[in-house]
Amino acid sequence: MNWGHKIIIVFVVFAAGILTLVTKSMRTRIDMVTPDYYGEELKYQQVIDGKENAGRLSAPVTISQEDAGVMISLPSELRNKALNGKVTFYRPSDSGKDVLMPLQPDQSGRQLVSRQLFIRGPYKVKIAWTMNDQPYYQEQLVNIN
Repeated sequence: MNWGHKIIIVFVVFAAGILTLVTKSMRTRIDMVTPDYYGEELKYQQVIDGKENAGRLSAPVTISQEDAGVMISLPSELRNKALNGKVTFYRPSDSGKDVLMPLQPDQSGRQLVSRQLFIRGPYKVKIAWTMNDQPYYQEQLVNIN
């Protein structure tokens, strides 16, 4: 086997490697943070304002795990108020495992989310609500056990 044959073998192996990488990358699923990423980016000022408003509350919204599920507890000044909002449990590794629901606390300012909606692992909890035409927003990382 002379050097010409060796060069041809190297080129063939290189081309096969590139084709393998291209094929593998075409089959890999890539999840965006949101399907309408650019539209959400244009509305980001509302998130900034919401974070500032939420920072002025007496205490942050707390998220804890209980046997039955995940408990969302609002601070005392938000209890028995007319709130309009949503809670998003964002799963970074798989958008199909995201959980979206309305924010509907009971009279004591608590909302229980069933554990059966989740799989084990990390979630970013995004809570957005309006009260008296003021936006509020809070994010928190939670690891579901």
